[in-house]
Amino acid sequence: MERKEFDALVSAFEHAYDTLSDKANAMNPDELNFIPPIADAWSINEHLVHLLDADCNLVMRLRGAVGEPGKNVPVWDQEAWRTKNNYAASDGLFCLDLAISLRKFLAESLRAIDDKTREAAYIIHPERGKLSLTDVLATYTGHADTHLKYLLRNHEAFMKQ
Repeated sequence: MERKEFDALVSAFEHAYDTLSDKANAMNPDELNFIPPIADAWSINEHLVHLLDADCNLVMRLRGAVGEPGKNVPVWDQEAWRTKNNYAASDGLFCLDLAISLRKFLAESLRAIDDKTREAAYIIHPERGKLSLTDVLATYTGHADTHLKYLLRNHEAFMKQ
């Protein structure tokens, strides 16, 4: 991937939560904590806490790919993290702000690496195999859209009740 394309991906990654953040910050606590009557649904608040945990794991993946190319990374059980870490009791908006800060930090650090280091960076995922730095970035950029869809779904269900 050319440097210009990489920088565009880094920028998209850095700002992937912008729309989600605008919408979540406009919601009241009842809406943030509402769980729609759908099997395995989470509240919006729980999704926001999850984003922080996902991005904390991502810090090790991205920085590990750069610092230790070929590093094995663990899979994490997001449902176990949600229930055992009691996401419902956490401040999802605060967690989202922290996740946004982590993304800013990661974007700044990724922009600072040279092309040779960037091209050599990869991780080994136990289920997905070898993933380049750009593979991981693309996955986590799309992760925001996945959770935005849940936020919109929950908002619609909340408004209908």
